[in-house]
Amino acid sequence: MLHVLRAGRRAMIALLATPALVLGFSVFLGSCASFQFDDGEQYGSTRSASPPSSWHPVSGAYTAATAQATARAQAAPPQATEDPSVVALRAKLVQGAHAVLGRKELFIRGRRFTMDCTGTVLAIYWYAGIDLSQDFSRLRGNGVSRVYQTLQRRNLLYTTVHPLSGDIIFWDDTYDEDGYEGQPNPLSHMGMVVSVDPEGTIAYVHYHIRRAITIDYMNLESPDVQNRMENGSLKVINSPLRLAVPGRPHAARWLAGQLYRVLGLGYLLE
Repeated sequence: MLHVLRAGRRAMIALLATPALVLGFSVFLGSCASFQFDDGEQYGSTRSASPPSSWHPVSGAYTAATAQATARAQAAPPQATEDPSVVALRAKLVQGAHAVLGRKELFIRGRRFTMDCTGTVLAIYWYAGIDLSQDFSRLRGNGVSRVYQTLQRRNLLYTTVHPLSGDIIFWDDTYDEDGYEGQPNPLSHMGMVVSVDPEGTIAYVHYHIRRAITIDYMNLESPDVQNRMENGSLKVINSPLRLAVPGRPHAARWLAGQLYRVLGLGYLLE
């Protein structure tokens, strides 16, 4: 009996070591950070192969201050608002955002993208003729991390409380990686700015695990405020972005403005 159990255990270990099965588990667990093209090539797992540059070089601990240091804290370059071709491109991205709202699948201009946060932004940008995945084969990590690295390499990350339509938004810690509560999970979600109102509330498109591709809201001037009364009605200021776990206290940081990391000028990619 003992030798039968040992043989079964060895068979299970061998099965779990099969690359295809490991990839399958990675894609299932990290659906927001993976994407797939029409040829079936799949990138993604929830855990990066190597820590992103915002991890502390000594302790390995992630800190918001270190993350913000990776971005240029200034307004977007004039090209983004003054160059007519870039302005037209940003308008095309907004058009693409509305085109994918409510879709059950993402097949854009001959290419299929997965229904997750990375696939949603890639599809919108591809709608406008921009391939955000152009560097992916040379990068490591999940889909969100690869988009981040693509922009970081070209100095196209920045931060402001009043972003531009078409800007890519990166968030951290939108869920607990591998189920370990309190563990840092940088670059866990992404979306795209659709519009910004005069009060600084940003409407962004993203993939929501329960509502699919949708519009939600974030205000970086009031990151801790969920709702506010304006003109006699309740207005969403920051949408919930980190889902509550049944049986656990709500996380201290759970609103879009609280989990915000940085913006990216993806439409300036060449």
